[in-house]
Amino acid sequence: MLVLGWEYPPAVAGGLGAACHGLTTALADRGHAIQLAVPAGDGAQPPLPHPGVTRVLLGGEAAADGTPGVAGLAPYTRDAVARLEGRDFDAGHAHDWMTFPAAMRLRLLHRRPVCLHVHSTAFDRGGAARSDGTVSSVERAGVRTADRIAAVSDYTRSVLVREYGAEPSRVRVVHNAATIGPEQAAPSCRDPERPTVLFVGRLTRQKGVGFLLRAASRVLERRPEVRFVLVGDGEERASLVELAASLGIARRVFFAGSVDDAARARAYREADVFVLSSISAPFGLTPLEALQNGAATILSDACGVREVLPSAPVVAPWDAAGLADEILRLLGDAALREGLVARGRSELGALTWDRSAEALEAVLRESIDASSAVMPPAAMPSAGPGAIR
Repeated sequence: MLVLGWEYPPAVAGGLGAACHGLTTALADRGHAIQLAVPAGDGAQPPLPHPGVTRVLLGGEAAADGTPGVAGLAPYTRDAVARLEGRDFDAGHAHDWMTFPAAMRLRLLHRRPVCLHVHSTAFDRGGAARSDGTVSSVERAGVRTADRIAAVSDYTRSVLVREYGAEPSRVRVVHNAATIGPEQAAPSCRDPERPTVLFVGRLTRQKGVGFLLRAASRVLERRPEVRFVLVGDGEERASLVELAASLGIARRVFFAGSVDDAARARAYREADVFVLSSISAPFGLTPLEALQNGAATILSDACGVREVLPSAPVVAPWDAAGLADEILRLLGDAALREGLVARGRSELGALTWDRSAEALEAVLRESIDASSAVMPPAAMPSAGPGAIR
C-alpha cells in the first residue's frame, strides 16, 4: 500500500499527524506492506520507524505556523511522482488535500486505485468564504475523482456531499481513535482550590476560541477563582489576547503556546473541564486525550467526535451563555464530572486504531473492486504478500 501523508511523528503540528501515524502503523500491524511518503522538512527528523513501513522522504513543507502551505504542493507532488514512479502498489491512501494532486497523478501513472482520506476541509477552516479558493478546488477535484473517499465522521461526510458535490455512494466514514502514551498514565494533579478549564488546539477562527473567552467572562463573574488555560498557537493569538484584555479577564486566562507531549498531558491532568469550542470540527482528537487524562469534556455540536462520545455535554457554537452555564455546572459538581469521565472512558474503549484500520481496509477493498471495472486486467496488481484481497 502507498500512503501519502503531510505530517507524521515526530513532525506533528496537529491531529492530522496523529491520525496518519495511528492508521499507518495499525495497517502495518495487520500485515500490509506500507510505503509511506511524507515531506522531509527542513532539518526535521525522519519519520519514526515501524515494522512493515518503508519511509520515502519528499519535498514540500508546512508554513511557519505548522499548517500546510500551498507553496509546498508543487515540490511535494513533483517529488512524489519522481520518487514513486518505479514503485508499484495495490492501492493508494492519501491524507488530506495537500497530498491529493500527487495521489491523483500517481493513480493515472500506475493505474492503481486511490482512496482519499479527508480529515478537514476549507469549508471547516473558513466557512463559505474559503470554500471557493485554491484549497477548495483541490479538495473538490479530489473527491470527485478518487475511487473512494474516507471521511473522519458523518459530519465531514455531509460537508463533502453538500459543499463539494461528492457522490454519497463513494464516501465512507472511518472514525479516528486515540493513542494512550505512558505519560497519560500519571496521576491527576488537579487543585480543588484552583479549578481549571482547558483548551488545546490551534488559535484560529475554526476553533472558536473567542466564543470560549466570552463564556469565560461569564464564568468568572460567578467563580473568580477559575483559571482558563489555552494550549496552542496560531494566527489569532494576538487578537485573542486583546479580547481577553477587553473583557477584563486577562489575569485569569493563560496563553501557554505550543508545548511538548509531556507538558500537554500535564495540562490535561490539571484540568477539571476541557472544552472543544470549534465552530466546525471534522472530528477532534483532543477530547479523547482529555478523557484519557481524567478531564470532563464539553463539545461543540458542530464536531464529528460527538458521534463517538454520546455522553459528553454539547453546546451550540457561539452560545457563550450556554457554554458558561455548562462549565459552571460541571465545576460545581465533582461527582458529575467523575461520572462523565467514567462514561467517556467506557466509550473510548470502542475506539482503537486497529478497528479504524479494519474499517479503512474495507474502503480500500472497495476502491480496488471499483477500479477493476474500468482498468484493463493487465493493469491491475496481482495479489501478493500483504495485498488487500
